[in-house]
Amino acid sequence: MPILDSQTMQPRRTYTIEELEDAAREMRAWVMIALQAAGSGHTGGTMSIADITAALYLSHIRHDPASPKWEGRDRVFWSAGHKAPMIYVGLGMAGYFNDMPVTYHGEPLEQFADVPGIQQTVLLRKLGSPFEGHPNSRKLPGIEVCSGSLGQGLGIACGSALNARIYNEDYRAYCIMGDGEQQEGSVWEAAMFASHHALDNLVAIIDDNRLQIDGPTAEVTNVQSLEEKYRAFGWEVFNIDGHDMNDILAGLERADAVEGRPALIIAHTIKGKCVGFAEDVVGYHGVPPKDGRYGDESLDAALTCMEASDLFPPERVDEILAFAEEYGEVAAQRADAEIPLFGRNWWWNETGDMAVEMDATRNGFGHGIAEVGADENVVAHGADITGSIRMDRFYRPDGENEDPERKRRFVTCGIAEANMTEVAAGFALEGKTPFIGSYGVFSTGRNWDQLRTTVGYSGLPVKIVDAHGGVSVGPDGATHQALEEIFLITAIPGYVMFVPCDSIEAAKATKAAAANDSPTVVRFAREATPVVSTEATPFEPGVANVIRYRGSAPKFVDAFETVLASDYASEGEDLAIVACGPMVPEAMRAAVILKEESGLETRVVNLHTVKPIDRDAIAAAGRDTGVVVTAEEHQVGGMGNLVAAAICEAGLDHAVSFGMIGVQDRFGESGKPWELVKVFELTGEHIARKALDLLNE
Repeated sequence: MPILDSQTMQPRRTYTIEELEDAAREMRAWVMIALQAAGSGHTGGTMSIADITAALYLSHIRHDPASPKWEGRDRVFWSAGHKAPMIYVGLGMAGYFNDMPVTYHGEPLEQFADVPGIQQTVLLRKLGSPFEGHPNSRKLPGIEVCSGSLGQGLGIACGSALNARIYNEDYRAYCIMGDGEQQEGSVWEAAMFASHHALDNLVAIIDDNRLQIDGPTAEVTNVQSLEEKYRAFGWEVFNIDGHDMNDILAGLERADAVEGRPALIIAHTIKGKCVGFAEDVVGYHGVPPKDGRYGDESLDAALTCMEASDLFPPERVDEILAFAEEYGEVAAQRADAEIPLFGRNWWWNETGDMAVEMDATRNGFGHGIAEVGADENVVAHGADITGSIRMDRFYRPDGENEDPERKRRFVTCGIAEANMTEVAAGFALEGKTPFIGSYGVFSTGRNWDQLRTTVGYSGLPVKIVDAHGGVSVGPDGATHQALEEIFLITAIPGYVMFVPCDSIEAAKATKAAAANDSPTVVRFAREATPVVSTEATPFEPGVANVIRYRGSAPKFVDAFETVLASDYASEGEDLAIVACGPMVPEAMRAAVILKEESGLETRVVNLHTVKPIDRDAIAAAGRDTGVVVTAEEHQVGGMGNLVAAAICEAGLDHAVSFGMIGVQDRFGESGKPWELVKVFELTGEHIARKALDLLNE
């Protein structure tokens, strides 16, 4: 069925096989240009799904780009949301963005009024752009549902297909998944459901490219034979060559014709297809061309490989990339405008003094797990993003070479966070100290019930690595930016939760987690953040640190004195800032601003242990200063509500002016990490402004 005019039911355009093949080639080129412009994103899977995308959106499904919500349209659900760049280009080629203006957070930008709709797809992952790192159905037409957490799309498609059955609607539901995604248990729940309800208006498509982040799927957690498994679940199964347009279209037709049961198409593909240096290469799962614009592994080389240089000669590529860069400059300026103004620019390493070193807290976890991994009773588990969260340092303690004895104690669990938690619980029952890890939205969010009941209720000392906390995760967008875990974990009895302020403290927290007998979460960020502690800085679980600004110094960290809160005597400060995680450095910078510009003394309380919370330190801050601001890179109140409760329960003999800095009841979005920190009002300047407002009330 070609693209339709939903008013007349006449074709808007039909494509020949040759035209579809040409379209797929052009789509691949647009995606590679977008990845280059973004500086991040997924090369491998977007290339393997290109031909299927062209077949679906330009030839097979019934839809109308001029009426994206037409009730008679076929639905396509992208469970593999990380392949978003190809979704965007597929929709763009179909015409969904033809009349859509270039916008910044929904505001049309007149300087880009003449930019074609398809070209807007190169604004991938940029702040303010609707083309986020993972699909956002609230911002773009043609996207049925937000996605990015693997294993969820098939269940959604089941619901949509069953709705059509119950309400006698004439549309079909398609679901696109990856082969590694079949490791998620929720996929098989949906597969069983679809068969039970005989959903013959449902077609699932697996992009079977045999690779995932941690390596070949067969080695991470083997899912084969998918054909036998789905047949056993009651599905009709077809195998196709996912790069042969004739075979793709024929497979779709055969799947549509199935009666009385759901249909599955297993598309045998090559990850990175048509990009020679990326084909069948594990390392190109989630990165753009490594050499940038020119070189052996570059955008230029990719366009040559896919024979797209005629469509995109150098001068055209220059023009497209210039547009993306100019948009990025506009976005950066808008982000800067979100920062409250003070007498001078106090931004990190821009003052000419007070230099600060930057390092990612995930690196600190890597150092910590490398050290605790020497204990033969410590085991570690990976959930397909092992290197990204630095869990690989468990079996590569020097950062490069594998230790065979440690590798024996490393368990690959694949994309299956709930099962990983249960497996770790089994090890804990046998007296071992298991570490599990993933991005926070998966490690503490997706499998919260397992953490609550199996781990928490049983009191098992499983250690949960809660990586990629906060909006500073950056371009991946909301689906990968964990903002809720403090709420989730502190609500479970018996848990310990560390939220370290920098990479050095992250290593200390990791070692402390290994040493205790409790279920423990260590939450840390992805992006490089200021290092504001040293090896000599005290760290005692459950006891906050008090940090005091002592005056400008060549190194930022040397401008402060840090002591245990239990050892601190009041100096009559004007206010207190209670912070955790990467907001501790921002709180320290706020203390500098308040002192140097307003003569105010600030007590910064580093609440690195959010549970058990240091009630004495919090009560002292409220009692001694009367003004308390909390700061967290999290939904506002996760830590702030705990601090407020501690103050209210302290029985103070005077009122406390109280304010909270955090993410204000919204999801994250794509953008550069520090742009997002500014836009979400999480900077030292925002903390300082909040403090001044409270002091002036």
